[in-house]
Parts: sequence; structure tokens; C-alpha cells
Amino acid sequence: MKTLWSGMVAALMLVPAMARADRAERMERRAERMERQGERREKRGERRDERGEKLIQKAEAKDQRAGELRAEGHVKAANALERSADRQERRGERLERQGERMERQGERREKRGERLEHRADALEQRKASAHAATPATPAEPTVNPATPAVPAN
Repeated sequence: MKTLWSGMVAALMLVPAMARADRAERMERRAERMERQGERREKRGERRDERGEKLIQKAEAKDQRAGELRAEGHVKAANALERSADRQERRGERLERQGERMERQGERREKRGERLEHRADALEQRKASAHAATPATPAEPTVNPATPAVPAN
């Protein structure tokens, strides 16, 4: 019966260490995932930013064409083209702002992932050093820890 109880106690003492190891692994995986998400978000933001710039350029070309139409005497067509250019320009500016915001979010998420990965490594190191710091037998078995150290005269 005593061996059964001592076995159960030993198993229960191992559970927190295993849980910490599992926690460090999960934290590290989450950190890597966050870094990848950050990189993807940053790339998407860059593409959206470029797309917004292209839309603004197209809107400027439409404005120029509207000026040419107005010079030829096609006022209504020029007004319609100008309104379309204004809409396109606003959309381009909006896409540009969104892209810049996404880039910043991606950078922040990537940095957060790196910090989390660092924390996971530190947790793993603590776990490893905790096992190494508690040896099964004392370093000097001849010295009894209960006896005080008395200087020799």
C-alpha cells in the first residue's frame, strides 16, 4: 500500500513540470504563428498601399482627360469624368491609409511574436534549470546539513 501511495505522489509531482513544458511549447508555437501572421499582414498592407497609389494616379489621368474634354466643349462629359476621378481618388487614398495601417499592425504583431517566443524560451530555460538545480543526492554526502559550521581553532 505504501509503494502505491509513494508512486502516486511521485506521479503528481511530475505533473506540474510536464504542464510547464507543454505551456512553453504552446507559447512558442503561438509566437511563431504570430510572427508569420505579422509578416503576411505587412505584405498585404504594402500591396494595398501600392494599389491605392495606382488608383490615385488613374484618378489624376481622368482629371486631365476631363480638362481636355472641357476644352473641347464637352462640359457634361467632363463633369461626369471629374466626379468619377474624385471617387477613384478618395478610394485610392482610403486604400493607402488602410495599407499603411495594416503594415504597422503587421510590424507590431511580428514584434509581439518575437517577444512571446523569447518568453517561451525563458520559461523553457527556467524549467530546465529547475531540474538541474535539484540533484537527487547532496553534493557532499559527508556533511550533515543539520550540523552548524563551526570554525576550527
